Amino acid sequence: MDLQRTGLSAASEADVAARLALEPSAQHVPRFFTLLSRGAYVRIETGHTLRELVCEQFQISPSYLEKEIKILFLNSSPVDDLDTAFIGAGATLALSGAMPGLVGAAMRRDGLSSMRSGITYREGTSEHARGPGVIFLKLFNKVMEDLAETFLRRSVYVEAEFLADYLGRISPGLWDNCRRITQNGEVVAKRALFDFLASRQGLVRFSIE
Repeated sequence: MDLQRTGLSAASEADVAARLALEPSAQHVPRFFTLLSRGAYVRIETGHTLRELVCEQFQISPSYLEKEIKILFLNSSPVDDLDTAFIGAGATLALSGAMPGLVGAAMRRDGLSSMRSGITYREGTSEHARGPGVIFLKLFNKVMEDLAETFLRRSVYVEAEFLADYLGRISPGLWDNCRRITQNGEVVAKRALFDFLASRQGLVRFSIE
């Protein structure tokens, strides 16, 4: 994803993004999880190792990281050593549970990594400056099922056009049981929500409550 194209070229821009929140019934919360398989922007502090990002900033337990997050891709390359991979602004990070087959085994950091040594992530020599930044995050399979709700409750940043399409494809039952819709803290109707998204360019800050 191109941060400049989506209008989130700097972390400070995230502060002024329009805020949209939905309060669905508990049974409908999982309907939103696939938003994270497509990917969304999240705010972080850059310059930390991948392990520090996952365990300290994302507040995912070290036990879950070791037992369930078997595949980590940083900028399209599988990561083996979480303590030597550093996260910079604009990075793309994908987290996944174990995948079936030989390809899945090769992509696991505790699997047949020698089979894909040519694409394995290797840290460069650039400085690792710490500060506010934004990355593009994707979650897959069991990791998506387990962690997507946490990220959605914290809020993520997505393109307004995509969010309108995504929400438009959700079943009517969700809207019938949606307790509240807010835009920048003000309660709005469903129609007003879609009208706003249609008029908006760039990113919006989206969360579930």
